[in-house]
Order: sequence, then structure tokens, then C-alpha cells
Amino acid sequence: MTQNNAPRLLLAGTGSGCGKTTVTTAILRALQRRGVTLSAFKCGPDYIDPMFHTAVLGVPSRNLDLFFEDEAGIRSQLARHIRPDGLGVIEGVMGFYDGVSGTTDTASAAHLARATGTPAVLIVRPKGQSLSLAAQIHGFRTFAENTLAGVILNGVSAGMYSFYKQIAEKAGLPVLGFLPPVPEAEIPDRHLGLVTADELSDLREKIDRLADAAEEGIDLHALCALAQTAKPLTDTHM
Repeated sequence: MTQNNAPRLLLAGTGSGCGKTTVTTAILRALQRRGVTLSAFKCGPDYIDPMFHTAVLGVPSRNLDLFFEDEAGIRSQLARHIRPDGLGVIEGVMGFYDGVSGTTDTASAAHLARATGTPAVLIVRPKGQSLSLAAQIHGFRTFAENTLAGVILNGVSAGMYSFYKQIAEKAGLPVLGFLPPVPEAEIPDRHLGLVTADELSDLREKIDRLADAAEEGIDLHALCALAQTAKPLTDTHM
């Protein structure tokens, strides 16, 4: 049995379509370019989003599914695959509290973050909102026990960021930056979600453009510092 500090964070969303995969991919590539040793994971059984993680890192992204594996097993997976001197990035599924039954948060991103002691960052797309943005974030922060520790605003221009940041901070969580619209790096979607990574011939270029935007708009240093606050994990499968 071994213990690993396994620095890590979970990137959650308010719901499907808020840009979790886009933001996750941007952050992974931006951190990779800074020389950070990364491991990527996906909450739940989804196979499309991990393809984008793998395209960035060149190593497999792993699924963490609390429906198929117990909490101890998930903690062991994280301890085994995140280097103590590296950083793990977990992409959430659907909305933060959306679990397998639809009426509980079992196997949700919130459940996964709690069970593993992983700080979570909420990705919010504030399109069509102003002060209601604060109410939305406040609701996520107070709805149930959680590990939420920050917010990233998606789809916000540099000129509007300070306006939305001031509003979002009224909800009591720090705002760790923004990802602006990057039209040339847009990843198409369809009824089952994003197209697969293999279908995009210019995927590397898109990823680099997203990373450029993340470098400018997201506080990567703060994200790395937040990952260091994750609770140590024990690998009981050794």
C-alpha cells in the first residue's frame, strides 16, 4: 500500500454544452507547454472526450466511473497514475451534480470530487446573463457538500471579462480566468456530443490556438497551486 500526494483538480461544468472539453483541452496543452507532467481523466464512461485529452498528451486518458468501481478503487487509480511531481486533470460529466439516476448525484462529478478529495473548478458560460450569473454560481456552491474552489468563465471576451468577473465573485468563489471565443479552434458537435478527435485533420492547430488563449486568459499558476491542495491518496491495489 502506497500513498501519493497526486496533485490534481477536477474541471466541472454547469451542464452539457458549457465547454468543459474545450477548456480542459486548452488547459492541458497550455500546462504541457510549460513542462508540467500531466495525467488526464474523464468522469464516467464517455469515450469521446478522453480522445481529445489523449491527442494533447500522447498518453491514454482514463475513465473514472463510480457506477462501475467503488470509491477506494477510484482513489487507487488516481494514486497510481498521477506522479507526485506531476498534475492530474479530471474532466467532469454533464452538470456538476448530475448523477446516473437523474435524481441523485451518485457517480456525478461532484461525487467523484468529494470521494477523492479533489478541488473542483466550475466552468460557466455566462451568455445571456448579467447578475443572474452570481445566483447560478451561488446555487452550485451551496446546493450540497462539494469541493468547489474556483470558477472559469468560458466564451467571454477580454473586454467583458472584468465585468463578468466582478459579478461572479459575488457568489463567493474566486474567478481563475476566462477562455474567450476562438472561432478558428471551434470543435464541431452533433447529437451525441463532440465529433471524435480522429475526424479533425487540423486538431493540433486547434489545440494550440486554444492553449494560446488559455495562456492569456486563465491563471495557470493558480490552477497548479489549487491542485496541490488535493488530499493525499492511498493506492490499496499495490
